[in-house]
Amino acid sequence: MAHLRSIAVILGLNGKGPDLPTLVDLPRGRLVRLELACGERAVCLAATLEHECSRAELLAALRGWAEERGWSVTVAPLAGGD
Repeated sequence: MAHLRSIAVILGLNGKGPDLPTLVDLPRGRLVRLELACGERAVCLAATLEHECSRAELLAALRGWAEERGWSVTVAPLAGGD
């Protein structure tokens, strides 16, 4: 399977925002770009990821990873379908 690119949107509430060392070790994907937005009670990251698995497999892996840390995550295609 060719490299796919997707955007993972990661949301942390009440000061539980993702940190860079954690993001370098993402399951099933490799971080290639990161955008950050911070509010008083929330942190939102848009992470562009390269991956070889399907988007469904990536989302399943990221959900478990995020839930362990108290975050939520969703994945969207960067371009095209999967």
